[in-house]
Amino acid sequence: MSSTALPHSTSGGTAALPARTPGSLRHRLRAWRVWIILALVLAGGVALSLLTSAGEDRIPLSADNPAPDGAKAAASVLRAQGVDVVVPADYDAALEALESGGATLLLLDPNEYLDSGQLGRLAGAADKTVLVEPTFLQLAELAPDIAQAGLVPETLLESGSAPASDCSAPAAAAAGSVTAGGLAYRGPVTCFPVTGSSEPAAGLYASSADGSDTVFGFTGLLANETITRDGNAALALHVLGSTDTLVWYLPVPADILPGAAPANPFSLLPAWVDPLLIWTLVVAAAAIFWRGRRLGPLALEPMPVVVRAAETADGRARLYQDSRALDRAAANLRAATLVRLAARLRLGPGSTAAAVVDAAARSSGRSATDIDNLLNRHVPATDRDLVTWSQELLDLEEAITEP
Repeated sequence: MSSTALPHSTSGGTAALPARTPGSLRHRLRAWRVWIILALVLAGGVALSLLTSAGEDRIPLSADNPAPDGAKAAASVLRAQGVDVVVPADYDAALEALESGGATLLLLDPNEYLDSGQLGRLAGAADKTVLVEPTFLQLAELAPDIAQAGLVPETLLESGSAPASDCSAPAAAAAGSVTAGGLAYRGPVTCFPVTGSSEPAAGLYASSADGSDTVFGFTGLLANETITRDGNAALALHVLGSTDTLVWYLPVPADILPGAAPANPFSLLPAWVDPLLIWTLVVAAAAIFWRGRRLGPLALEPMPVVVRAAETADGRARLYQDSRALDRAAANLRAATLVRLAARLRLGPGSTAAAVVDAAARSSGRSATDIDNLLNRHVPATDRDLVTWSQELLDLEEAITEP
């Protein structure tokens, strides 16, 4: 009977487990602990950011957005002054708030969610309209007397100067000067000119003759981060606080009519998509680094077959023959013959073809002209001519004796 040894048993009769090897799970966790900790910290930061920002308003120039690009500061001051700032959730709510009468409409729709019909109904319901960086369509429907005049010149932005009012509008006169940026507009009343001496002037503020339609050419005139600069606050409060009710309307994707395509489809994505995409890229990069194939050191292996030099020369000759590369084959033969003749005549590696011809003529007794024609000037035209010429080169080498 075989006497094969069994594993040592514990007192309970269970076989003892073998010791863990260096490649065990604990060893791998120890080796990757730094990357695991970093991944957990990053995941926690992303999750915390998503949780803290889920209930906050992050829409640019929103009346409830406390971020630098929001406008909560201006809206709060207006409310403190007794203005009823209404923030409608959609188009229907905005239209209903305007139809009550005596209201000012503040509209910012950079994505052009509203079509001409919707804009026309808003124009008919509002007593006054204030447009922020409006497009051509929005101007045509809500402020037809005002025209867009392009971007604010870069020279003015780089200088950091604040354009002066340079007009008789009460709101502009109260502001004195405002921060430059955004777009320039022309209207019956144009203030804060940014186009220099051009006629007619274009500025950051334009309004109709009766003041019922007003255009702000720069969102920074209302944004939290710039509302306290220059006369931005004075201009915003005078214009937006002229009536008891202000409908602060920022169209949303839900306001798009069925069948109408949005100008910017990426704006339809929720706010949490961008951080999720960034987190996906980070996880993908970590997975590539973790599971990607790594190249180790080079391993030297013996060649399975030793190929003789004659076989490689014969293979190259067949390649030249198949591709009909007579000129390339002749050039190789000529160069090899010159090298061998220079070595036999002891001319050294730096010798020229002319020196090889002269030395070969002296050694072989043939004229230098014949040898030069043979070595340097003859160009084979056919395969047969190439073979004949190569034999003549071989005969020349055999005829030359070492000095």
